[in-house]
Amino acid sequence: MQYFGILETKYEEVFLTSSFLYFNKEDEVITAKELKQKIKTNKDRKKNIAGTIFLYNPVVTPVGYDSNKFLLEQDFEKFDEYIELKSENYITTFKQAMAHQYEGKLVEIKNLFNLIEENIDASQLLMKFNADLETYNSSQNTEFDRDIMYLDAQNIVPSGKFVFFAWGEKINAKEFPFINDYAKLIYDRTIQMGKKVAFVYKKEKTYDGSIELLQFASPTQYSKYKHAISHSIKKSFETNPPISVSYE
Repeated sequence: MQYFGILETKYEEVFLTSSFLYFNKEDEVITAKELKQKIKTNKDRKKNIAGTIFLYNPVVTPVGYDSNKFLLEQDFEKFDEYIELKSENYITTFKQAMAHQYEGKLVEIKNLFNLIEENIDASQLLMKFNADLETYNSSQNTEFDRDIMYLDAQNIVPSGKFVFFAWGEKINAKEFPFINDYAKLIYDRTIQMGKKVAFVYKKEKTYDGSIELLQFASPTQYSKYKHAISHSIKKSFETNPPISVSYE
C-alpha cells in the first residue's frame, strides 16, 4: 500500500488538505504523477476510488523526513502538490484491514480538521475550532483558514460507494456544540447521498447510541481498547463494502 497527500502551510502550521491510500497490485509501485492520473476526471475518480474514510485529524510525515521533528524545520518544500507519505501510525491498521479487498483501488481519507497535530483534542485547541465553526458560514474571519482547515460540510461529496467513519469518540455536543453540528452535517450528508456507511462502536453504547453521539471508534485512540478497536476495524473490512462492528 502507498499513501499520498497534499500538504499546505499557513501561519507556521502544516495541514493535510487531500490524501489517498492506494492498494497496490502485486509487485506494483506508483508515482504521485500516476496517482493524479487516477483522479484526474470525475470518470477516473468513479472508476478508481472505492470509498472514503473519515478521521479526526492527520498525523503524517512525507517519505524521507523525520516523523519526530516538526516538518517546517526540515527544509521541506513540496507544498501544494501530491507527494508520498509514510504509511505509519493509524494508517497501518487500514493497510492490514483493507489490502486484499481493495487491490488496485484508491480510498480517500478525509479529516474533520486538516491540521497536522498529535494532541489536537486539547481543550484549548477545541475551543478555537468550536469558535471557528460558529462563524464558518458567516462573513466573519476564522482563526484557522477555513479553506485549508475545514471541510465544506454542507456541500461535501464523499468519494466511492462506502464511507467508513473513524473520527473517534470525543465529540461532545454539550461542551463543543458547533463541532458537533459540523460533524452531524457531514454524517447526515453522507446518509442522504445513499453511501454505504460503516463504523466501529463500543458495544455498551449500542449502534444507535453511537450515531446519536456521533462517536465512531478510531485506531488513533490510545486506550486499553486500542487492540480491540483495531481488531473490529479488520472485521468490518472483511466484507465489501464494510459493515459496522462493535468492540468490547
